[in-house]
Amino acid sequence: MKTPAAIHPLQPRFSQAITGALCLEAAVFRTWPVVVVALALILLNLAGPRWSPVGRLFKLFAPPAARLEPVAPVRFAQYIAVAMLGASLVLFAFGLELAAWVIVGAVAVVALFSAASGICVGCEAYRLLLASRRSDRLADLRDPLGLPGQGPWLVVLTAPGCGRGEPVARQLEDAAEGRSVLRVNLAEHPAAAVLPVRSVPAALAVGADGRLGRARAGALTGPELAEIAHAI
Repeated sequence: MKTPAAIHPLQPRFSQAITGALCLEAAVFRTWPVVVVALALILLNLAGPRWSPVGRLFKLFAPPAARLEPVAPVRFAQYIAVAMLGASLVLFAFGLELAAWVIVGAVAVVALFSAASGICVGCEAYRLLLASRRSDRLADLRDPLGLPGQGPWLVVLTAPGCGRGEPVARQLEDAAEGRSVLRVNLAEHPAAAVLPVRSVPAALAVGADGRLGRARAGALTGPELAEIAHAI
């Protein structure tokens, strides 16, 4: 099964809680095999939904999602956790237990903080890294978004499983007084991850030169959609 372009916004917190709890237990009781279990669960998550016990367990209890979260920042955070836990196991193998437990403890603290607060530290690091390169990549969004013809364009960014995408697109069409609204699917246009949005659906105003004029995500109320509709 292919990795989805967007996921339930609570799923990363669920995974972080499990990773944090396992690493905390390992650090407190000095049980390094538990670190192997935590690492294996993250790797299975990265391998895709069909392989992830954590993902399957989450689906049993997950409430319906009004919005979805792009998966790219979450996967970046998971790769950081893999690197750190992998490094700790190497240190264990060389007998450097103190350094190894410091790393495991750091993963536990960050994962539990992210799970409790909803602020994914690794995801924020991804966004900061992307922001440092974003100005050039946002200079022309016509190719990343697959925008046809001549602009300007009104766009709703969505993803498979995003139930609010089409309703938001219709609301934006109403606010735009008949102007067409393009539906852009993250799964079909993964380069759209360069956009500064934290969830889908997102409403975008893109100028005729391909530059982003305005972007809104989240609740997307009538006034916010009207702002997008009249931004170009």
